[in-house]
Amino acid sequence: MSDARGPQTEEPTEEELKAYLTQLRDADPAEVVAQAYTMLGTGAEVKLGRSDARVLIDAMAALAETAADRLDADLVTRMRNGVVQLQTAQVQAERQAAGGGAQGDVPQTSAPQPPPGAPGQGQPGSPEPGEADAGAKESVTNRLWIPGRDPR
Repeated sequence: MSDARGPQTEEPTEEELKAYLTQLRDADPAEVVAQAYTMLGTGAEVKLGRSDARVLIDAMAALAETAADRLDADLVTRMRNGVVQLQTAQVQAERQAAGGGAQGDVPQTSAPQPPPGAPGQGQPGSPEPGEADAGAKESVTNRLWIPGRDPR
């Protein structure tokens, strides 16, 4: 039977706790990091468009960068790509939630664009290719994800 607090759950036995701790001690650290990253990503996806999603996405980025020199390069690349995809989706979802999500506001691309000032790019604030013809668009810097910065 359950009460107002939700269903009753049994506490794990001491043997179950010991078995769990042994399993954690024997676990591959990369696997534990990947599981934590996945949990953060799932939370961020559920919260897309809300400001609290940014905290989870920033935590994913910090996890990827902090463990980068200790993990397989392919895993780190996939983690970084996942962060970029969620950052892009978050900015688009925030724009839609604010009522500015018309299709013409943000160019839809299959790959994220390098930040302004990156090698081969114009100077920060310079128009992107084709932007001058698109009318009065928002500033390039307004579309940048800056960890910890509230977009509003």
